[in-house]
Amino acid sequence: MVAHVPFITPDYVDRLKALGGGLSLTSWRYLAGTDLNNGPPFRMILDNGIHAGMSSDGMQIAPMNPWLHMYYAVTGVNALGQLINGSQQISREEVLRLYTRDNGWFLREEDQLGSLELGKLGDLVVLNKDYFTVADADLKRDPVDPPPSSAARSFTMRES
Repeated sequence: MVAHVPFITPDYVDRLKALGGGLSLTSWRYLAGTDLNNGPPFRMILDNGIHAGMSSDGMQIAPMNPWLHMYYAVTGVNALGQLINGSQQISREEVLRLYTRDNGWFLREEDQLGSLELGKLGDLVVLNKDYFTVADADLKRDPVDPPPSSAARSFTMRES
């Protein structure tokens, strides 16, 4: 696995894919990126088909809030409101998949977690807004109302 790939090239992605590697993507350029220092090339990476997942990295260089990372991946807009990664935008569905299902591969547990399916472990988050229809700017706002501590549960889906 390789992380921190704002300037990775298609050739390098092809070589890593041939070795069976994957890419851990973050949107750390959201805070410090410019037109010349942007990335990562989300669209190129997803179109390549290499294993990839999203993470939030450490707080020294990036926010821990995954919604900010999702906003940047979808819009290409940095914290100053400047479009810096526009040609590499991905869809809301794609970035959600990178944070959920696709990360199971990195743990070698894709058959046990990452999607809500019978027999898999799962976590469920109830959002207070529709992630797929809110305005782009609303992606940056935390759409999760904290549940009472007794309501937080992990579960395994089983046939009834």
